[in-house]
Amino acid sequence: MLPFTIQIQLGEPIYEQIVRAVKKAVATGQLLPGAQMPSVRVISRELSVNPNTVQKAISRLTDEGVLASHPGSGSFVAERGPSPRAERLSALKPLIEQLLVESAHHGLTADELLELIRQHHQRNYGNDH
Repeated sequence: MLPFTIQIQLGEPIYEQIVRAVKKAVATGQLLPGAQMPSVRVISRELSVNPNTVQKAISRLTDEGVLASHPGSGSFVAERGPSPRAERLSALKPLIEQLLVESAHHGLTADELLELIRQHHQRNYGNDH
């Protein structure tokens, strides 16, 4: 059984779905720092996807500092201290832009979008984040 939850959806690259699922598991505490990730082979078998797809996701997570690779031992959830505010904001700007474009496309007002974000945050992360 995988230490993160994912339901593969058509229309988006599978490796990006894996990246997002692992990041969510880390953000919600489902995956804790220091936890060992299953091998590429195990993840590939559990999700019924090509090992190269899983390797691409693991590489991306490692490049982004979510996972740390230890040769001979595997990949682990990285121990992360808080990054500088400017770095965090810079990383989120493209995502915020995408969210604003999509919300405008669907006719949401800023207030509706903020309320949707608050509800989603409460449901997924509780009050402590």
